[in-house]
Amino acid sequence: MSENLGQSAAAIEVREYVQNEVSRRRLLPRAALVGVSAGAIAVGFRVALQSAETFHSAAVASLPQLWQKAIVVCLIAIIGTRVSMAIGRVEPDAGGSGIPQMKAVLEGHLEMHWSRMLWVKFLGALAALGSGLALGREGPTVQMGGAVGHAVAQHTGATSREQRALIAAGSGAGLAAAFNAPLAGVTFVLEELQRDFQPVVFTAALLSAAIATVISRMASGAFPVFAVPEVGIPSLRTLPYFAIIGVVGGILGAMFNRCLLTTMAKFKSVRIERPWVMSAVAGIALSLAWMLSPSLLGGGHSLSEHALRGAFPLGIACGLFAVRFLLVHLCYSTGVPGGIFAPLLSLGALVGLVIFRMQSALDLGIHANLAMYAVAGMCAMFAAIVRAPLTAVILIGEMTASYDLLLPLLITAFVASIVAGSLKSVPIYESLLQRFAESRDFSSYVDDRRLVEFEIQPTSPLTGIKLRDAPLPAGALVVLAWKDGAEIVPNGDTILEARMKLSVLARSSQVAHDVESMAKGELA
Repeated sequence: MSENLGQSAAAIEVREYVQNEVSRRRLLPRAALVGVSAGAIAVGFRVALQSAETFHSAAVASLPQLWQKAIVVCLIAIIGTRVSMAIGRVEPDAGGSGIPQMKAVLEGHLEMHWSRMLWVKFLGALAALGSGLALGREGPTVQMGGAVGHAVAQHTGATSREQRALIAAGSGAGLAAAFNAPLAGVTFVLEELQRDFQPVVFTAALLSAAIATVISRMASGAFPVFAVPEVGIPSLRTLPYFAIIGVVGGILGAMFNRCLLTTMAKFKSVRIERPWVMSAVAGIALSLAWMLSPSLLGGGHSLSEHALRGAFPLGIACGLFAVRFLLVHLCYSTGVPGGIFAPLLSLGALVGLVIFRMQSALDLGIHANLAMYAVAGMCAMFAAIVRAPLTAVILIGEMTASYDLLLPLLITAFVASIVAGSLKSVPIYESLLQRFAESRDFSSYVDDRRLVEFEIQPTSPLTGIKLRDAPLPAGALVVLAWKDGAEIVPNGDTILEARMKLSVLARSSQVAHDVESMAKGELA
């Protein structure tokens, strides 16, 4: 008996190896193409956005009076927001960060029109971010990368499984190119987007992210996103303070998520029925914020840099955090293309700065570098809001090149994630996906994967066609087949025949039921 079990386990291991090798040979060249394309689009978007920001700064600087500058800031923001809204109507799925939409695509709820998505997201985000809205370019780059992955999959005859892997890899490549952080791109795919740790998916995501980062660094240089002074390895005595940063970040992250959902709900009718009013509200708010500090506008890179250098005293840092917090929520509620990654990092840097100032005022005798606290604040806010702690640690480590802080950042991210969860805060992209699901009338189901076996009946629509052409529901993966008692490792060219038995990995009970009905000929 034990000998038979051992042989069966060995046979399964061999089949899995063969299947992975076949998938890898088919997938990796396509993943490389996705990485090149996603990296090129990310670089093009960055260059276009820098040009728009230069024009914005020049237009404001050309005027002598403060009130004139404020009016121009307001007008540019109003026009940019309205233009972005108008462009977004061509492809409604291009609104916001785009990450909830990518999750819906990967879960099989949404069909992406990649050709329309690319230009709408590019131009819409350019109009919105170039006009000064307090949003980031990383979310749009993630969605455009996913669209590139879908395009490559469609034009190369990829199977449904390969298509999902390429879309996820393209999204990770977009994030990697935007942040100059290849490992973060991979972990974001595995921890947040697809949550699939199969070797083939991991390898495709890693290859795409690496190539996209090479393209990005060829254009902008091999430098971290933030210039952080060398901090060295912190003393173990400072670790409780990193835990405190995690607690504060967890509380503020939970508040951020709840406020964002509330603000979006409050402005929904205004955004749809009176878009000019929504644009005017955003323009006036940006103008007032600009008069306080120009660094409050845009993605927040300069604000984060100032916080990392300790440019603000305690009171001003608190004020900037409050204004920036409100501004990000208002801008995201316009529904224009734009992400929250960079904005939440700027908020996190200010959180770290505030905690450092308070600790210094209390003179607790702990000698720590200010930059350590600001970097940890970024990590805490990301982990609490997105609830992807591993991605938070790797992303912040790569963006700041602060690899000596990995242990403190792990503590900060873990604590922030636990605190946010204890406050019953749902991860932001899960919440946004649920809102999106309600607007599109589908259910964002809980993943309850199961392995099931079916026999194809002569009346089934699956009979006589290739596996790649099989109209299987999204979330169904054929892993093994049996014909006349012989096992077959299926691929896209496998012909499905009557009385053939299939072993199918179904993502949910509903998917399993649909596959069984199709195999019996009850569902076309």
